Amino acid sequence: MPALEDVLVVDFGQYLAGPFGPMIMGDLGARVIKVEPVTGDGMRLAGKPFFGCQRGKQAIALDVKHPLGLEIALELIQRADVVHHNMTAGVANRLGIGYEDSKRVNPDVVYCNTWAYGLEGPLAHFGGLDPLYQASAGLEYELGAVHTGNDPLYYRFGMCDAANAMLSVVGSLAALYHQRVTGEGQELWTSLMDGGAVFASDALLVNGEAVERPRMDHGLHGTSACYRLYETQDGWIQIAAVKETEWIALCAALGVAELADDARFAVAALRRENRDALEALLAPRFLTRASMSWSHALDDAGVPNEVPLDSLGGDLVLNDADNVALGMVAEYEHPMMGLMRQFGELVQFSDTPATPSSPPPLVGEHTREILEWLGKDPATIDALRAENVVNWPGDEYPWVV
Repeated sequence: MPALEDVLVVDFGQYLAGPFGPMIMGDLGARVIKVEPVTGDGMRLAGKPFFGCQRGKQAIALDVKHPLGLEIALELIQRADVVHHNMTAGVANRLGIGYEDSKRVNPDVVYCNTWAYGLEGPLAHFGGLDPLYQASAGLEYELGAVHTGNDPLYYRFGMCDAANAMLSVVGSLAALYHQRVTGEGQELWTSLMDGGAVFASDALLVNGEAVERPRMDHGLHGTSACYRLYETQDGWIQIAAVKETEWIALCAALGVAELADDARFAVAALRRENRDALEALLAPRFLTRASMSWSHALDDAGVPNEVPLDSLGGDLVLNDADNVALGMVAEYEHPMMGLMRQFGELVQFSDTPATPSSPPPLVGEHTREILEWLGKDPATIDALRAENVVNWPGDEYPWVV
């Protein structure tokens, strides 16, 4: 029995920051009903990013702006344990599915909204996309090592979205626990700015002064001589020698054991202070062998290392036997895409398995099933579709994916 068995999450989110959180709760065993417009979630056209945050859900395509559609939405909310979305401030209220609307039909509901900039302040009513929060949290400045004269660097798609969504999972489950103990529901919020703060959590002020934090070098190879990438004969290798024993072992493996006794590098603080000099001594050694040769030698010496891989669009990691054995790969048939593999379990439980169960749904794939569950008869369901209040896949809607 999964950990979140019998928990119903109604997901009104679109794009990434909203739907990713409910998907994770679905992976943990919750039933997730995805409510999207009759034309589909706006991110469906993006392809891969959509598939990455929608698996395991049942989908109903519903026009919430239509009075009959709003009625159905409120029926879903009435049965929900958690309502979750990422609408800009005020939108849910205008649609009639805000927190107060939801409380009227379900007084103990847990209601989560993942904002852009947060609940209050001059930017509270603005929406936004992931790179804005990478920028405003200082991540692009730090990653680009602007302090060394480089330009800011945009990291990758969706990192603040995903962090924000994971915070929403933690918050929703905490509120759900409180509800189960006290019988009281509540509204909660996370934001993409909160997600940016997660990745900038090493920033710290003490008595008003910034505490020095690890910073990238000009080449963007790492944060210290023993915690960085080095070029080899055929590529690169990442080392992470943070313990004194690992530092000594690194010197021995590289054939420069005498460096361990060099006064300039005697302790970690001195190795950081004399980073340039140390890197100038280590870098030529790594160029004498191939990356996997160095990796085996460092493994034998007890020095943490990895060879950076081109995942080949995921093909390499999703077909890796170790990853499959660890449950890190999920596999299922998608009705249009065929056999689909994605990342699998993110948390392993001894007694309440969390196994991704089904592929991302088509637009309205489960509309009829959900309406029947709500007690609608076939004639009513067909009439709702005829009025374009709901939708589901069919020959007359070949674009519905």
